[in-house]
Amino acid sequence: MTVEEAIIFLDNLVYEQTEKRLTRLQQAIIRGVVEGLTYQEIKENDPIARGYTVCYLGRYVGYNLWKDLTKVLKQAEIIGQEERVVGANLWDCIMRTVQKGTPPAKSADPILQKLLRMRYRIREHLVSTEYSDTYLAEDENLPDRPLCLVKRLKSQSEKTSKLFDIETRVLYRLGQNDRIPELLARFEEDGYFYLVYQFIEGQPIYQELIEGQPWEEHQVIALLKDILEVLVFVHKQNVIHRDLHPQNLIRRASDGKIVLIDFGAVKEINTSENSIGQTKSRGGGTQQEYIPPEQAIGSPKFCSDIYAVGIIGIQALTGMRPKQLRVDNLGNLIWQKNATVTPEFARVLDQMVLYAFPQRYPSATEAMLALQQLGVSSH
Repeated sequence: MTVEEAIIFLDNLVYEQTEKRLTRLQQAIIRGVVEGLTYQEIKENDPIARGYTVCYLGRYVGYNLWKDLTKVLKQAEIIGQEERVVGANLWDCIMRTVQKGTPPAKSADPILQKLLRMRYRIREHLVSTEYSDTYLAEDENLPDRPLCLVKRLKSQSEKTSKLFDIETRVLYRLGQNDRIPELLARFEEDGYFYLVYQFIEGQPIYQELIEGQPWEEHQVIALLKDILEVLVFVHKQNVIHRDLHPQNLIRRASDGKIVLIDFGAVKEINTSENSIGQTKSRGGGTQQEYIPPEQAIGSPKFCSDIYAVGIIGIQALTGMRPKQLRVDNLGNLIWQKNATVTPEFARVLDQMVLYAFPQRYPSATEAMLALQQLGVSSH
């Protein structure tokens, strides 16, 4: 059976059980996963997935797709009640469905299906960066085998070992906050350094910021307060996030609160004087829109995170991508003519995103205070 035949077969099974068809995006993810691609590669290679972020494809579409397929295959009595459809066993589930007995395709990544520390079963390869690979895994030691994220650092050097030890202590401290994924474990196995994080079910804010659909002011203020609540804690721990953008802000499904994700170990704060090389952003083209000039040259400040929060607020108010906005001769954004906004709130946003970083709010605490003093209900 070819991949395309498998997708058609699966689509027909889903329709029989639910009277709904697989969307083109869901089919793109199935196609990519069966072919052994990461979500990053699916985004890069499939024109249907190209307009979406890796975070959205993996954390939202893929996560919900496997959940729905699990329900369908259980109803059809193809898999047992204790089994779960995930990317790593998808081809096997399809083959069991057609009862051809064809062995599942071997994974392109040998770590898939591997059991780490006799506990974490690797299920899907979500994304690969210069410094790490991130996987979706199941914790087989706990009831219901909850999902978690496993990050494997690519470098095996002594320097990485030292950073790994120092900076995971910071990450562990940050994870004590309910709005930051908890660091569940750190360990070394087969020469690699691993981090295990809590998996947050929800959708990235990116999906709520729809081009051409501006938010009302009170909605934007509520969003920024929600983000800053977490950032106040982060900054008080002497940590600069450095990678704040809508893909790294998840609206948690359980309570609608914003959760701040992606505190990668290698890029976290290092207070030594020789750490500048570690501070440069590694964001792609989209993320660059949220990076202030001082961070782009490798010298981030606490107010660099505030800049990113302000850009998100302006994006929500205007319904425009940051790159669509012009700047004045001082390098400051020209955006107010594209938004319905009170002068008081406009001044707060302007101060958040000033080109000259010494003139911005110095940290999340001051930015939050400025929003609270507006006296505007966030409903």
